[in-house]
Formats: sequence, structure tokens, C-alpha cells
Amino acid sequence: SGHSQRVAKLAAALARQHGLGAKLVEQIEKAALLHDVGKIHEEYAPLLRKGSKLDATEKALMQTHSMRSAELVGTISAFRGPITDAVRHHHENFDGSGYPSGLAGAAIPIAARVIMIADTVDAMTTDRPYRKALGFAKVTQELQKFSGRQFDPQLVATFMQSATIRGII
Repeated sequence: SGHSQRVAKLAAALARQHGLGAKLVEQIEKAALLHDVGKIHEEYAPLLRKGSKLDATEKALMQTHSMRSAELVGTISAFRGPITDAVRHHHENFDGSGYPSGLAGAAIPIAARVIMIADTVDAMTTDRPYRKALGFAKVTQELQKFSGRQFDPQLVATFMQSATIRGII
């Protein structure tokens, strides 16, 4: 839950800093809070506890979590539409190489593009079983390196310019 709360806080801040409207910021915050809820399914438990990198089969299974999360979120009628779409597509890469649908650029909902950055930043700034947390300088270097490939370049620019986001991290 700590991960989801941090992602929601960072995603909402990034969305506000980027100038998105209040309703969309609220939807992004809700979607970010719920983006990994599908991982409650038992088949993910051994993968989440694994102390090393996932093999190809395990990685393929883990990549189904965004769809499973969207299915769960969609059981709440008020969350169907933009919130469910953001949850479903939060692992789509800006260049189309992500999953589950291989969407690219503007075809990826803006909420999902925001969550992608917030999720990745939280993962990089948190200790993992296989590596220590990265510092802010390394995080910004990685965002810039993958801008236009994994991340929306306009959102990366907003991230880089925001003192508010720097304060959150």
C-alpha cells in the first residue's frame, strides 16, 4: 500500500504541475492508488516475494497484472472509463513497446502516461531486494535517457522543472 500511496501522491503532483484539470488530476490520483490492485491475485505472490530478477515466464505472468488490475477496478461503476483505462495502460511505453496493448504516444491515455512516470520513479527511489534505492540525480538521468522511448517527453520536462516534485521525492 505504501507504494501505491506514494505513486498516487507523485502522480497527482505531476498532473497538477503539468496543468491538467482538477477532475483529471482526481482521476489520475484514484487510478494511481489502484494501479497494482490486481497483484492481490495469488499467482503473483511468489513473483512479488522473489529476491532476484524474474525469468521470461515470470515476467510474462507479471505483465498481466495491469489487465487484472483494470478488471478489478472496473467492478466499481464510477471507476469505469478513464480510471480503468489509466490502470490498464500504465505500462504502455511512449514508443509503443509497452504492454498490454502496445499503444504509443497520444494513443496512451494521459493519466496512464503520468502514472508510468510516478510508478517508475517510486520503484527507482525505493530499495528493492536486488538493488538499493537510487538518488534523485540518477532518477532524473534515467528519465531523460528514456524520454520519448518509455516516457512522454513533455511530462519528463514538467517533472524536471518542478520544485514541488523534487520536494516530494
